[in-house]
Amino acid sequence: MAAQGTAPEQFEDEALENFAEICNLEEAAEKGYSREERKPRIGESKRARNKWEGWHMRHRITPETGIALSRQPMWSQDGESIAICGGVAELAYRYDAFSLDQYGVLHDGREAYPGVADALSKLQAAGKPSVILSNYAGRSERQRQRLPGIGLDPDTLTGVITSGELAANYMSRRREKLGSRCLWIAWSQREKRGLHDFFDDMPDYTLAADPEHADFVLVSGVEAIFAGTEAETRVDYERDGNHRHFRRIFRECIQYGLPMLCANPDERVVRPGGWRAYLGGSLAKLYEELGGQVQYFGKPYNACFEQARSLLCEAAGRDETDEDFRICHVGDSIHHDVSGARMVGFNAAFVVSTGLHAGIFLDGIHEAKIRQFCAKEQVPLPHCTMDRFVW
Repeated sequence: MAAQGTAPEQFEDEALENFAEICNLEEAAEKGYSREERKPRIGESKRARNKWEGWHMRHRITPETGIALSRQPMWSQDGESIAICGGVAELAYRYDAFSLDQYGVLHDGREAYPGVADALSKLQAAGKPSVILSNYAGRSERQRQRLPGIGLDPDTLTGVITSGELAANYMSRRREKLGSRCLWIAWSQREKRGLHDFFDDMPDYTLAADPEHADFVLVSGVEAIFAGTEAETRVDYERDGNHRHFRRIFRECIQYGLPMLCANPDERVVRPGGWRAYLGGSLAKLYEELGGQVQYFGKPYNACFEQARSLLCEAAGRDETDEDFRICHVGDSIHHDVSGARMVGFNAAFVVSTGLHAGIFLDGIHEAKIRQFCAKEQVPLPHCTMDRFVW
């Protein structure tokens, strides 16, 4: 991405010029970055590199929302090695705590993968706190209550963080700014999806049956338009991904100046049986393409990772500024999990056989293939990979 404007003198340093390509030179100058805050050069410690990666993302937070913009920096992959691990046991001695994606890592939406419950129990026994960090559009407590039904013990976890909870917290804080009338796009079976109680602690909000009488759009699913109202309409976008279901409504929303809140940035997911479903992130992308403004919650944006850091440090009795506290995020999405983790200074473990990219690695884990895949997708490398989440 080409930088705009004339580079100030302080960005003559090559590292800061690379940074400026990501973050606009003039914007960076206004924020006061200096030579001392540059990206570490080759040869400096990995800890310094991770600190810088986390630092620069934490300082690019949108002032209105506290949710960071997520742009993909083009890190050099030269000299970086990828550890290929047989299971979580090989990571437990390297790291102090873990954040865990759930869908595609711990379970398939219906039941836990073999060995996952055992691995979580052994992590707990080893004194390694772990939290679920999920792009799930429902509330955190609702997701925690669902875990036993899919074969996981919530007591083995320090906590559950969902993108839906982050969206709800934002709505609770910003009702005066957002307005109270919500045009909700959700699922038709809201109790099954864990959305039936989403608004229970937000009584000031009402659901709108058309764009004219709405203040904003909330995307919690892709199946029910005008959810919760007499005008609720069901579509099969999850399977067909056809934008015709939404184009007219989105254009009308944009004409009225309605912002969109996306409670699940995932665009696609692999469902049981192997078919690929379309999710809310793909609708948010369409809304942006049509000229609308979208606020995302969840991975790869840094607010959810920072909340995970806070919970894990508290559980371990460590200070959040302790650079020796090592956190590893385990996920199946190279874009949301690996990129998001690296941008806040977490290490990233990439699970290849049970999640989103499983079809690419049918012949097993090969470092060269992972490097090629990451280069093609223009994302940073994971620090390690494993076939599946087992001990």
